[in-house]
Amino acid sequence: MTRCPECESDLELDGYEIDVGETMNCPECGIELRVTSSEPVTVELADQEP
Repeated sequence: MTRCPECESDLELDGYEIDVGETMNCPECGIELRVTSSEPVTVELADQEP
């Protein structure tokens, strides 16, 4: 499990097929996140440089 870097909410992404570079919104705070790793799943704020 990973956490939102903005609001620290748990992001339950297990069982989802997620690709590196994909973006999503945090369900708690709504900020846009980018997937940086798939094993384990990690995310960062989407407006940061890769």
